[in-house]
Amino acid sequence: MHEFRKLDAHKICGIVTIYSPIISHIDNIKSYIDFIDRLYVVDNSSTPDENIHVEILRKYPTAEILSYGKNIGIAAALNLGIKKGLENNYSWLLTMDQDSCFDSFQIERFFDSLAFIDPRRTAILSPAHEVTADNAVGICVYEKKDEVMTSGNLLNLRLTGKIGLFNEELFIDSVDHDYCLRANLLGLDILQAVNCFIRHTVGEVYSGSFLFGMKRKTFYIHSPERMYFIVRNSLYLSKKYGKDFPVYIKQHRKFINLKISQCIRYSDERRIYLRFIFKAYCDFFRNKYGNRVNI
Repeated sequence: MHEFRKLDAHKICGIVTIYSPIISHIDNIKSYIDFIDRLYVVDNSSTPDENIHVEILRKYPTAEILSYGKNIGIAAALNLGIKKGLENNYSWLLTMDQDSCFDSFQIERFFDSLAFIDPRRTAILSPAHEVTADNAVGICVYEKKDEVMTSGNLLNLRLTGKIGLFNEELFIDSVDHDYCLRANLLGLDILQAVNCFIRHTVGEVYSGSFLFGMKRKTFYIHSPERMYFIVRNSLYLSKKYGKDFPVYIKQHRKFINLKISQCIRYSDERRIYLRFIFKAYCDFFRNKYGNRVNI
């Protein structure tokens, strides 16, 4: 046990959201379970696998299963973790995706760095989400960010009263960006390590063709339903934060437009993507949010 965890100021719980999980997803928990005092497992599967629940509780006695027989969304799941953490007097919440895990050396460095940050102004402490040759050694070094992805973050529960909860209307995608931008507007810090990483999967690798097979492209792709949320919620961010974070929003929109272009030009399901992207724009302009595609 790390010495800093003996301090009340660093009492830590965790949350992982699972959706139709497989055994490898459950095994990922092993990489961080010993660094937290309690793990809340939110099962967003429409038909939860009770055998998986039994296996989680058998392997990880400090885990607690929260399952409602439906997909409540990432934002609602994270809010459950915040509420549970506050009810039980935890100070930090580790937020994990089911397909993410830490290397043992990386998580030790990441958690030990908690002792060197200012908890009065640090809203989120995040590892790097890309593995490079330069980000694996030494004392964790952090830089301020406008936003970070949720997976692997240590979220400061004592500042959630100022920032507020995650926006459940967004359901999934951009819920982390929205939270981070709100924290930034309050003058709080979003810190991400430049030399300490987590292993994280972003979509599936896809290779598609364009112009009757003459051009091919390999890229990470999400399902048409996920693209609906990605597009709709990026429009929400642009509208809400365009004036306060013009540079970030411009870069974000450029990235989203690239993903739209890749799906339409190179996917064999371009018509399905077009339908969901069109629906995303329509729902945004009609101010319709929540789970509008029944995932």
